[in-house]
Amino acid sequence: MSADTRVYTASMLAYQEIKSCILMGEVPAGIRLREEKLAERIGVSRTPIREALLRLHTERFLERHHEGGYRIAVPSARVIKELYEVRRALELFAVRRTVESIGDRDMEMLGQLEAEWTALGAEVPSSDPEFVLLDEDFHGRLAESSGNLQLAEELRRVNERIRPIRTHDFVTPGRVEVTIEQHLGVLSAVRTGKAEKAEELLERHIRQSQAVVETSSFKAFERMLTVGVDEVGSLW
Repeated sequence: MSADTRVYTASMLAYQEIKSCILMGEVPAGIRLREEKLAERIGVSRTPIREALLRLHTERFLERHHEGGYRIAVPSARVIKELYEVRRALELFAVRRTVESIGDRDMEMLGQLEAEWTALGAEVPSSDPEFVLLDEDFHGRLAESSGNLQLAEELRRVNERIRPIRTHDFVTPGRVEVTIEQHLGVLSAVRTGKAEKAEELLERHIRQSQAVVETSSFKAFERMLTVGVDEVGSLW
């Protein structure tokens, strides 16, 4: 194994370990994450810890601490609700536009998307926060099929902002299977020209996801806010 591979592996380990702790609400809100403590806890050097923290900051799981370094980013319930409203409006408009103006190229692209998600349904992945990236890819490509690339880009930005929250959806048992089934239902309605059905299924899908996310993330954030620094501060 080369040195580069060892660094990459250590960085991925650090990233996964820290992210898992964030999702489970094990990191106190407001506490400054210290590289040396994280390195000791995870069993790697400070370089992969630094790389993992930077990646988690880019993905909006972390924000800058006023004393330097990072702390957990805890978005407000209002911001989450507003971003979901924007996401829903963008996606519903996109899916109707797709049905109304779909061409052969779009149909081919959607057929490929359907094949990929049918394959996922045949061998359902286990609960995994990383599944959020596959989910974003699905919604992004569905929006692109509308032909409005600016709309698809705005949706990408919204999804990036709520990604730390939406990962909670895919650590909830059974949600990956439900998501695959709902995605295939939306695609079927779009490809058969049923605009109202597609909108109905898509809105239901987004609202259900939001409800799960709000419940799961609230429990995690509640844990972050109530866990005592004296209890676990020495670990971070």
